Amino acid sequence: MIGGGGEPKSSRRASGATFSERAFGATSSQRASGATALAEGRLRAGVAGGGSLRWVAADITAVVETARARLDLSPVAAAALGRSLAAAALLLRLAAKTPARLVVEIIGDGPLGRLIAEADDEGSLRGMVGNRRAGVPDLPDAKLAVGRAVGRGRMQVLRERDGASYASQVELVSGEIAEDVAHYLRQSEQSRPAVLLGVLGRPHGVAAAGGIIVEALPAAGEAALARLEANLAAAGGVSRLVEAGGARGVLDTVLAGLDPVEREARVLAYRCRCSRRRLERHLAPLPYEELLALADDTGVIDAECAFCAEHYRFAPEELRPPS
Repeated sequence: MIGGGGEPKSSRRASGATFSERAFGATSSQRASGATALAEGRLRAGVAGGGSLRWVAADITAVVETARARLDLSPVAAAALGRSLAAAALLLRLAAKTPARLVVEIIGDGPLGRLIAEADDEGSLRGMVGNRRAGVPDLPDAKLAVGRAVGRGRMQVLRERDGASYASQVELVSGEIAEDVAHYLRQSEQSRPAVLLGVLGRPHGVAAAGGIIVEALPAAGEAALARLEANLAAAGGVSRLVEAGGARGVLDTVLAGLDPVEREARVLAYRCRCSRRRLERHLAPLPYEELLALADDTGVIDAECAFCAEHYRFAPEELRPPS
């Protein structure tokens, strides 16, 4: 069977505060295209099986490794965020009408808390994890227990296009992300998807991250579907395919014998749309006493973006309204 393997939030920290604009309240006009690319990945899209299958695949290894290092993520947090970022990039490109921005939000009762992954039509990616240093015991096969770390909850997908926002949500079926994305596509899009998402960790960091979604169109025959299912059964971990050959290596295995035709290739980039001005707008409404409480021993507020860990320093006096 085809399936799947606002107000700012702040928290007191020793060095100041972490802030994240509410992802589902931001508008698509707030783009990250002018920001510096912190890391790059690659996305490919096309058809196979004589046009009866649509596919999109991505290699975002450098993006996830850079996010892991900047956000100081635990191994399981990096794996969950990497799978979510890959899902956001793939879902955006798979949409019949490409959204200006797509946000995947996962809220579970596990130690990771809330996960947010954003992608836009310019190839920008960014994401955040509620509990960056969360940890859970590995599975018996030594694989990271992402499902346990996410827990039970829901996944919401928001699409922004032509100034309007559309959101839909489903209950999590496993917390492993790929199975949840497949469930979302079946329930919300009435499609027949195969979803593989993975992050391969090494002692030095993230060695591979990415995934693929293959959608069976109505014209897909039994022979094409049988070959796809056989390929999926023999594929093993998608992250190892990414490590060995990038997105193209995934295609060579998952779509073997199905004559894939590439119709698009583009760069993805880890870019954040945070700025000093935007963080200032989040801080300024706070009572002056709370601003003083956020300041460190030198009297400076060290505000950190939850999506990229960029730091912005303010004196409480800068944020007081003119008298």
